[in-house]
Formats: sequence, C-alpha cells, structure tokens
Amino acid sequence: MGDTKLYTLEAAMTKGAEIILALALSKMRLFKSGLIISQFTTRAELRANEANFNGYTAGGYPLAAWTGPIFYPAGGVIISSPLVNVAFSGPTVPPVTNSIGGCWVEDASGDVRIVIQFDPTKSLAVLGDGFPAVIQIVEAFNMAAV
Repeated sequence: MGDTKLYTLEAAMTKGAEIILALALSKMRLFKSGLIISQFTTRAELRANEANFNGYTAGGYPLAAWTGPIFYPAGGVIISSPLVNVAFSGPTVPPVTNSIGGCWVEDASGDVRIVIQFDPTKSLAVLGDGFPAVIQIVEAFNMAAV
C-alpha cells in the first residue's frame, strides 16, 4: 500500500513562518525574456539577464513584509510577498525598454529562493506599461513517499 508522509498543520505553519523570516530582507528581481528557466538555472544566469528598463531599480524591489502563513486549500500553507508595482518610466533618450520573461526572489544572502517564468512575457516600453506583482509560495503538506 505504501508509506504516508505529510507535514502536520502545526509543522506547515512553523515551516511557513521560518520561510517568512528567511525572506525578511529579500528582493524581487526581473529578468529579460529569452532566458528559459529550469531547476539548473543559476543566480549568475539570472543576474546576467536582469532587466534594465527605465524605472527599474537596479538589484530589484524590496520584499520586507511577507504575510502569512495561512492555510492553503489544497493542503499546506501559503505565504505572500507585499505588492510590487512594476512600471516603466521616462524619459531618457533613447529610452531603455525590455520584454520581461519573469522574476526571481533573492534573499539577503543572495540565494535564489524561487524563479517564476511569465507566460506571456510583459512589455515595458512606454509610459503606462507596467503590472502589479505578488509572489506567493506554497509549502505543501503531502510529500511523495520515498
């Protein structure tokens, strides 16, 4: 029949709180389209493809106030970053524009915690271009039996 392994509700809440603590001084950084991510994507690759459009803060947007953990309906807990309003600004001549392929969260130590590929990509080329972003991380209850 197989072994059953899972986090208890208590353990999942504790794990979620530990992740929030580890992300207290994290940043959301954006990468340009063209980079295809996988589990082997490195911090160096992400940084080499970092966005640089007009209005982007070099090194990313601070994510100091994560919320949660709260129970996730499918099992586990979810934590959420604060809202980041990504927006193109100007003017510079010539303007620096990007097609944004995704984002990553980097903690205060520079470790990459999560990478997200956008589908579709997001264009940041003229005043008015932008998007709101909230990063959500799920810490699941059920784990595959080993």
